Amino acid sequence: MLGARIAALRIQAGMSQAELGKRLSVSPSAVGMYEQGRREPSMDRIVALSKIFGVTTDYLLTGQLLTPGDRRAMERVVAAIRDRTDREISLRRADGTVTKLSARELAMACAAVLG
Repeated sequence: MLGARIAALRIQAGMSQAELGKRLSVSPSAVGMYEQGRREPSMDRIVALSKIFGVTTDYLLTGQLLTPGDRRAMERVVAAIRDRTDREISLRRADGTVTKLSARELAMACAAVLG
């Protein structure tokens, strides 16, 4: 889930994997591996990610929204998703399978994240 949060925050910020990689001093492929859950960022990079995106390290690691800033960041992610309703939204599972999310499933996922 850390990877999904990194990807969502990066997309919401309008950054490419290359741009985020440059800010973290890693390659774009390292960012891609973080987002896919194939590699974990170091603690230093988790701290850097929290500063870049304006969220707590707790949010990045656990998904729990602990501060008003975390909540605002997640609300921006949800708004960005809503703005892309013309696109298909899918979930890639740990086993590699891809499931298309219905509007209802997306709403439920967002509601769960926002508490």
